Amino acid sequence: MKDEKALVTGCAGFIGSHLVERLTSGGWHVVGIDNLSAGAYENISHLDANSTTDEKEFEFIEGDVRDSSFLNEAVKGCDAVFHLAAQSSVPGSSKNLDEDFDINVKGTLEVLKATLKERNRKEKDIKVVYASTSTVYGTTENLPTPEEESIAPISFYGASKASAEAYCFAFAGTHSLPAVSLRLYNVYGPRNRKGVMWDFFRKLNEDPEHLEILGTGKQEKDYIYIDDAIDAFITALKNGKPGEAYNVGSGTSYSVNNIAKEISDLMDIEPEFSYTGGKGWKGDVERTLADISKMRNIGWGPNTSFDEGMEKFYNWYVEDQMEE
Repeated sequence: MKDEKALVTGCAGFIGSHLVERLTSGGWHVVGIDNLSAGAYENISHLDANSTTDEKEFEFIEGDVRDSSFLNEAVKGCDAVFHLAAQSSVPGSSKNLDEDFDINVKGTLEVLKATLKERNRKEKDIKVVYASTSTVYGTTENLPTPEEESIAPISFYGASKASAEAYCFAFAGTHSLPAVSLRLYNVYGPRNRKGVMWDFFRKLNEDPEHLEILGTGKQEKDYIYIDDAIDAFITALKNGKPGEAYNVGSGTSYSVNNIAKEISDLMDIEPEFSYTGGKGWKGDVERTLADISKMRNIGWGPNTSFDEGMEKFYNWYVEDQMEE
């Protein structure tokens, strides 16, 4: 893959930074863009520093996916585009509808337009792998959920990601642009500084005797370790069918209480749990479970057990806190 070049949007985020690492280690030349509104340069600084002056394996450019002229330059010469830049907070989408729509829908449209323009210029296909989300399904009783399930998001974040997915499908159908969408479930692991696991690590580090849990603790969700999620991006690039969506999860659900107990055991503590009751936040989907047979059919499957993934995540958290 020495001569192949990829664009990664949202490269300084949790998932994006891991994807850049995987691609560069596989011989790709990667151009990464991020406006650093949510991502952190520290996630990619080691990659930027390791790039040689003459022939960089990784080139970071600070910029926004809503800027068409910027994107037109960034995508030049690319053979693949991984689009991960997004407003990714469910509560945040309710607080600022316009920004959520602008980043997730308009930003995706600009990425697709720039890719199509470069494809036509090069007269060579450029495959797009779009990072979508399981929240596009909303609340469904059809568990495990297949990709054929109706799209009915209950959050504005889910709505904006579903809209962006639709644009990917439309570009595939109208312009034969090979775009694939990955419906990611809850991805966890090193560098993820938000979400229930990170929140529990932080709370129990401050007070190992008590943990307040949002909601009832019975919420059950599908969690997938970061390395397995990155494998899915690579598999989708190689084998994903244009105009299709694929679930990326572990195929197993874990309750918030399961997570609290797992983290307590890792920290070797026995805290008392209390509950706020009700929903964790507006737009929260309380039960998710992925049917991953479609991804298995194109050669992907999760390899990291929940216990193994949680131990790796916790070990990173301890190291990260020591460095601060």
